[in-house]
Amino acid sequence: MRRLIAAALLAAALPGPAVAAITNTDECKAALAADPGRAREDAATWERQGGGVPARLCSAAALAALGAHATAAQMLTAVAENPSRAMSTSLRAATLADAADQWLAAGEPHLARTVLDQSDALTPPDPRRQVLAARAAAAESDWPAAETALRAALATISDDALAHALLAAALRNQGDAAAALPEAERAAVLDPDLPEALFEQGAARAETGDSTGAAAAWLALIDRHPDSSLAGPARRNLQRLP
Repeated sequence: MRRLIAAALLAAALPGPAVAAITNTDECKAALAADPGRAREDAATWERQGGGVPARLCSAAALAALGAHATAAQMLTAVAENPSRAMSTSLRAATLADAADQWLAAGEPHLARTVLDQSDALTPPDPRRQVLAARAAAAESDWPAAETALRAALATISDDALAHALLAAALRNQGDAAAALPEAERAAVLDPDLPEALFEQGAARAETGDSTGAAAAWLALIDRHPDSSLAGPARRNLQRLP
């Protein structure tokens, strides 16, 4: 009897199997907002306990939040491409679009374009994917392709500030600053604080001869977003103004 009691006490003292702190998508979102590192660990536990595709996607989201964009993109692509995963066609397409977003964040626009082509082969592109396609094309200086994708997106999301700003960039980089200017101004009206809108507003104004207006837009960008990736180019452009 003593041996049985001792064995029972020993068993009680030993750690049992980990209990997943994340068991659904809503809990994953909350965990990511609170602590991405812990969310990554909890998502792995959830996956080991049979969480399937949602758990894998939660792991990828945690990696993305931690800045491991290429790893997140690889994971998302692998999930979407795996025919044994129980996923709807629309979910596979959306997951590939998420992979494209992560490839762009990792500085790999050619890989983003590849997975977007895969996504488009599954379902017709929605405005989000069209904007992603435009960003990827712009990153490779394929401005005509960027313009085409953005015009398609704006046919549905006409009040999207980022899409207007990107279209301004596409037009300006094709040598049409006059057409770029109203797109940049529209973007700035829709979202006066958007770094891309402020940058393109300054660029289009500068290239159409409005140095004072260009300086105002770029100074606003630098003042509001000093750490933005566009703040450095704005500072350099200010130095070149006549």
